[in-house]
Amino acid sequence: MDLLELDEDSLMEIFSYFCFNELLLLSSVCKRFLYISQRHLRKIRNFELDYRSVAGRDNYPEYLRNVFTSLGPTMEAFRFSGGYIMDETLKQHIVDNLAAHCSNLRYLTINYTILTEQHLRPLAVLLATLHHLDLGRCDLTDESLGEFLRSRPLHLRTLAIPGNPNLLGKFFNDWTTARELEQLDLSCCFSLNVQEMDEFLKTAKCLLAVDVTKSLWLERNKDIFQKDGRSIMLGTSLPVLEYYKAG
Repeated sequence: MDLLELDEDSLMEIFSYFCFNELLLLSSVCKRFLYISQRHLRKIRNFELDYRSVAGRDNYPEYLRNVFTSLGPTMEAFRFSGGYIMDETLKQHIVDNLAAHCSNLRYLTINYTILTEQHLRPLAVLLATLHHLDLGRCDLTDESLGEFLRSRPLHLRTLAIPGNPNLLGKFFNDWTTARELEQLDLSCCFSLNVQEMDEFLKTAKCLLAVDVTKSLWLERNKDIFQKDGRSIMLGTSLPVLEYYKAG
């Protein structure tokens, strides 16, 4: 019997034995296979893209498009680490596909990947749904990060930007949209001056915890997190998720 003659339940059972990349391949055969494959693939809500595997593909633009069109609409969490030296065209494809297809994303983690205005501007569309954002060790600057954070209304509850040594703290200037932010990780931002947070803290009313390990402190800054009757805890406890990794 031809596979196309089987009913939907039978196809769902058969397709359950295929791996991630086999399902992607089957999705390009016909519309019926596309529907069945996507029903399986969209069970993956937390996805980590394997950079090394994707980078080795000759057809990675088409592959990435298939991955994000299949998983993107129902994806809730995405994680990626590309390394400081990576294919710039590949990086842009990942950013553009994230922006285009992941409209329900709640958690976004990009680490050890240089992100400039060119990458952050398209990603800004995701701020409408994001609750948790981790851009640790992405070589961020005050200018690019400030523009990004001020570009949309925010619903972030946690923001982690550790290990960005070029940040001085100027991005806090005029950032007044962090009204739901509860935790902020600034650890190992060696050039960041904690005093720059003074005005920001007046609008970040929900902030409960900050990690400023290895940031620049002055003696007069020591009570900055205790002003106006507040008691902001030093140290964060950020969400830890399990991811399905493929590429």
